[in-house]
Amino acid sequence: MAALPKSVHIVEVGPRDGLQNEARTVPTDKKAEFVKLLAAAG
Repeated sequence: MAALPKSVHIVEVGPRDGLQNEARTVPTDKKAEFVKLLAAAG
């Protein structure tokens, strides 16, 4: 069995993938606020 890596890199794709599913186009300022809130949440 191969050894497991010492660390992993997790990438949040919610702003990209999640917002593509919205029925209406989300304005850029709202997207930026969404990303800021996600970052503040930790």
